[in-house]
Amino acid sequence: FFSCILSFSETMLAAQYTENSSDFSTIKLVEVAKPTAEPGLAVVQVKTAAVNPIDIKVMAGALVGAGWAMPLPFSLGYDFSGVIADLHADDAAGAFKVGDAVFAVNWGQHKHDEEGLPTGGAFAQYIKIPVKKLSKKPESLSHDEAAAIALVGTTAHQILFDCAQVKEGSRILVLGGSTGVGAIAIQLAKAKGAWVATTCSTRTADYVSQWKPDLVVNYSKEKWDELDTLKGLDAVIDCVGEADGFARMKAGKVVRDDGSFVTIASFDAGFDPKAHTPLAFASFHCLANKPAVQDELAAMLVEKKLKVVVEKEYPFTEAGVRDMMAAQIGGKAMGKLVLRVDAN
Repeated sequence: FFSCILSFSETMLAAQYTENSSDFSTIKLVEVAKPTAEPGLAVVQVKTAAVNPIDIKVMAGALVGAGWAMPLPFSLGYDFSGVIADLHADDAAGAFKVGDAVFAVNWGQHKHDEEGLPTGGAFAQYIKIPVKKLSKKPESLSHDEAAAIALVGTTAHQILFDCAQVKEGSRILVLGGSTGVGAIAIQLAKAKGAWVATTCSTRTADYVSQWKPDLVVNYSKEKWDELDTLKGLDAVIDCVGEADGFARMKAGKVVRDDGSFVTIASFDAGFDPKAHTPLAFASFHCLANKPAVQDELAAMLVEKKLKVVVEKEYPFTEAGVRDMMAAQIGGKAMGKLVLRVDAN
């Protein structure tokens, strides 16, 4: 009897795969050792986790060649919200306490791993994560919303304000307004006072229109690089991996000579932001974990200056995780897909 209690308390369930694949049936819910806190590393009981396109790319092994670590077996997931279950004594005097509601994207600096630190792990009952990556979850923010905003919100914030230097009065085009990052980028840019155009399909037009962009371009009816309205802009923000997007932007003079082209889904512009002078910035960009940005996003959600749509919740079962991954790659979701790890 005692050994059963001990076993229960020292193990947990985690969604894992043991080899790189695009076959979601290889994802298993596995009983693994429950993590323990170390100096600088907290253990959080996960309430909700969120899926992102990067989960699928990492599972397929698409980033191994780019130097991303790929420890196997791998516990999926980066976005989560939950409650701190364990803190090391060295961190007891810090800003966080056991029982605090927190959220984060467990991410490194422009790639998913950081040397010596846990990678991924959000699709599990507990996640071990550096304390420095955590943000406190406001009480009025649901775990679903907090988990859903971390990666897409941090990405949108950085590509707009760090890469493209968007400010009040800027004129920008967001390619892929219905994507997770695109929807947040539109809202953040509008809140900053920018003029924002975006692209979408007939199917997603109503969804995208709720973010109040200044111009909606239905890509099934017109080409954004041929519109007179979209010439000499300050920036193009590519959230969807637009086919030949960089070349079309240049040929159509969509951006001014010293403007910016930022993409999170295409390598056409390369990886050196300064390689395409006189453009101020033209490159692929991958996010970096920034708790201060997470804090800002949470505050905006609480103040109703920002909205993240959660389209569907999935149960924490093998079928639930597999179905969520399949729905994500299906590309029809309008809003975020989340995993209810602990429904209590």
